[in-house]
Amino acid sequence: MKIMMSITILLSMNFIFMKHPLSMGSILLMQTMLTSIICMFYMNSYFFSYILFLVFIGGMLILFMYMSSIASNEKFYFSMKLLILNMIIWILIMIMNTISFKMDSINKLLEMNNLFDSFMIKKLYMFPSGMMTIMLVIYLLFTLIVVVNIISIKLSPLRSKF
Repeated sequence: MKIMMSITILLSMNFIFMKHPLSMGSILLMQTMLTSIICMFYMNSYFFSYILFLVFIGGMLILFMYMSSIASNEKFYFSMKLLILNMIIWILIMIMNTISFKMDSINKLLEMNNLFDSFMIKKLYMFPSGMMTIMLVIYLLFTLIVVVNIISIKLSPLRSKF
């Protein structure tokens, strides 16, 4: 679990330095997969992480299609400075993880799993978080309508000229 969290932090830091749309998209895809896996471990429910992954992938497909139509011939350059920075950050994170690792952390992890076993997916739709779920559904509907309107314009990059 700590390794996944450290990879998530490393990818988030790399996203700041990326300039090419495909590299940004690949980082977002990896972040999505890691977020879904972490969510699956915490909730002990595959359904929510699966739906989260599908929603993110749907948005990523739209972003990929739009960016590939705008910047299709842009060259991808590999930065050696970024690779060295990644190695240094990764080594620092691993050193911090080994220093902070204790034998009782395994017991705490088991206690945390028992705590999250009581969490059910129906709490997602109850009062406090139900409003947030409704707002997210409305936001997704609004985003769908906006994307359809962007595509329907005659001279937009997503429209073919045939």
